[in-house]
Amino acid sequence: MQSFHGVYEIEAGNSKIFYIDGSEKILVDTGLKPLHTDVINYLQQNGYNFGEGGIELLKKGARSKIISFLKKNRFKVDSIICTHCHGDHVGNLAVLKEEFKVSVAAHSADIPFIEGIEKIKDPSFVPPELIKHFDIDPCKVDISLKDDEFFNEDVRIIHIEGHTKGSICLLYRDKVLIAGDTILGKNLLNPKMGPEDLNLPSEWSCMDYKKAIENLPKLLNYSFDTILPSHGVVIKKDGKRRLEQLIQKSIQK
Repeated sequence: MQSFHGVYEIEAGNSKIFYIDGSEKILVDTGLKPLHTDVINYLQQNGYNFGEGGIELLKKGARSKIISFLKKNRFKVDSIICTHCHGDHVGNLAVLKEEFKVSVAAHSADIPFIEGIEKIKDPSFVPPELIKHFDIDPCKVDISLKDDEFFNEDVRIIHIEGHTKGSICLLYRDKVLIAGDTILGKNLLNPKMGPEDLNLPSEWSCMDYKKAIENLPKLLNYSFDTILPSHGVVIKKDGKRRLEQLIQKSIQK
């Protein structure tokens, strides 16, 4: 089990969950709820490769993987932070909040979606008959986050609007950037994501792709070395330099 300066990565099928072992024990995102077989079959038919054991994990949902990780390492959870409101990040939020008896934090702009007051636009690539399988149980958010504030002495909030209205990154001790879906790592499982070491967010998954790209340079105002994307391989070193190169390429296009 590898720690990136005190942050652990939990593989959860198509996305990742993170555990911050700092002054406060924080679970970052909660992964997908169990996926219906019809959805899994549809994704496979469209070129998605879930890797060894991936399909079983998607059928079970990410909750069991999270619980197993915590028990194995005797870790507790003090709070849950949501990087954004999409179902592959908040699918188990309601059940885990109740199970752990902890507070939930999210950026103010995404709270209405997480609490079920507003509905996320249905993804255009999903057939209408499968949409019902993507419904998420609403969850009360206890802490409203805002840009550039410190959640605690270790964790700083960086609001990068675009992927969703309230999409955030978490900066841990000026060393680790937990990127959510603001940028993507190298990913060969999903045909819609780029194969480079670091990639722009997927246009099809963004509420406002133009804003998502325009706001990326804001991350260069901060210090970090490691980038932990929710999708794709970790950038262990030189993360800021690599992000700067990615931004420069996007500007030149």
